[in-house]
Amino acid sequence: MSLGTVSGIAATACAAPPAGCAIVRHAAVQDTPQGVVYDGFAISTPDGGTRLNAAQYVFHGPATGADARHDQAEAAALLLVSAMSGRHNPACSNWLAAQGQQVSAALKAGHGYDLTWQNATIVHGMAQVGVGTVRYQMQPTNPEHVSSVSLTMNELSYRNVANQGLLPSSARAVFSLPANELPALMDAIGGRSTSSPAVHATISSLEASQGAIRLQGHGQATLTGNVGNTSASGHLEITNLEALIEKARNEKQIKLAAALVVARLVSHRSGEQNTWDTNWEGGVLTVNGFPLPLR
Repeated sequence: MSLGTVSGIAATACAAPPAGCAIVRHAAVQDTPQGVVYDGFAISTPDGGTRLNAAQYVFHGPATGADARHDQAEAAALLLVSAMSGRHNPACSNWLAAQGQQVSAALKAGHGYDLTWQNATIVHGMAQVGVGTVRYQMQPTNPEHVSSVSLTMNELSYRNVANQGLLPSSARAVFSLPANELPALMDAIGGRSTSSPAVHATISSLEASQGAIRLQGHGQATLTGNVGNTSASGHLEITNLEALIEKARNEKQIKLAAALVVARLVSHRSGEQNTWDTNWEGGVLTVNGFPLPLR
């Protein structure tokens, strides 16, 4: 049954994700020519311990049928909560890969996606992250079947999250990746955490800020479902590094504070900005040729 036939103020359970993967509910839903709008959207693990709630969720995508749109919208929400909580569920793997194949085909056919979550909360156990707005956009692929992607998060807040004093209040990334590699990445993020597909992303812009502290960067990354097998290289710039070092000390992250002090020594300095050429591989961060003691 299409979710588009269900609306009203009573919470409604949806059946698109397979049993054991996730539970989806909403207070109301409206299908539009551009996509679908959910009010009171929620998606959770079957035990309810990890969940995403959003006051409103707007999914704009190609007109491939209401059921397909709802499936893709639910898959995107599952990926968001999985990425932010670090929770993977093998019961979701095949379903997510299938949704990724449909999205990949749509991008190659000249369609794009535009997703927005408003007043969202991600909960994992006792930890909680609040986001005023999350927006995710994917552009149709170029002749080489590469899609440009952007992810923006504003008004981030944290509760019972480790080292939350070091985390950003806003973040934005703009990158590109081959559409053919999208299904495996979706599977790895939301499903099999041990799978390590090589997804090659070119990062044109990465920004994160908290108060006067601002991080900017660009480069290349090979993304996988396993952080230990993920690698990246590029250019990094931090504004007000001294304030970040002080925050690390206040959070009693002594190794991180020491690493930032070493990084400052080997950085290029211009006004309030410190810059580096960086490399991340095998869990080791190297800046300007010097490995930093993060562990």
